[in-house]
Amino acid sequence: MGLHGDPDDYGLPKVDIVVPDDARELDRDVLAYRRELRQKRRRERWQRIARPFTRYGLAAPFIASAVLVALISGVLMTVVSPRPTTHTVQVPPTGIVHHQPGDIGGGLPAGDLFVNGRRMPVGTLINVAGVVLIVPRGCNCDAAVTHVAQQAVGQRLQTWLIADGRAGKDADDVRRLADTVPRGDAIPAEDPDRVLSTAYHAAPVGLTAVLVGPDRIIRDVVRGVQPDRNLTVRDLQTLHTPS
Repeated sequence: MGLHGDPDDYGLPKVDIVVPDDARELDRDVLAYRRELRQKRRRERWQRIARPFTRYGLAAPFIASAVLVALISGVLMTVVSPRPTTHTVQVPPTGIVHHQPGDIGGGLPAGDLFVNGRRMPVGTLINVAGVVLIVPRGCNCDAAVTHVAQQAVGQRLQTWLIADGRAGKDADDVRRLADTVPRGDAIPAEDPDRVLSTAYHAAPVGLTAVLVGPDRIIRDVVRGVQPDRNLTVRDLQTLHTPS
């Protein structure tokens, strides 16, 4: 058919081809072609980025949201959860035992001591691992104090000498005993209200040793301490480890 669609001598349909006289007339078609290529590349790029999220279908956003909520909840619970104020030890099968201040396994009692005439809370003065020696009136325990203090120095532990009573002579006695300890590693203090002796049931006669860990938890109370007896180096070594 020629121009009306008749096939040519080779059986192919006739095609009208218009060749412009000026190549610049093709600029619009070239720009449209390039725009289509850019759009295609952009679609392919977004498909690559979204592929991990679309792999599991619509469930992926919900899974990611649940994980995020769980992480935030865990952090908030860790930050705002209350901390216990008393020391607890699990004792099966009876459950948890709460130790009160003054008990072995408990903290230091509340109250004030006097150091060089200045009032100081018990927990402020006794703030590291060491041995608290409660010295009763007329103790006559110089040898025992010196022996325990020297052992504490050897284990890098602090020693406190506590005068149990109000009389000025009691304070003078513990200061004199502190002066006998090498390197001055014993701190003398007065306990006019008998805070420590009451809390730990100190013996009215003889030296009472209260062993304090680095967490200020009482490990043991030894009454009637004598030189080379009742209190060993092994007992002191355990004070370096928190309970």
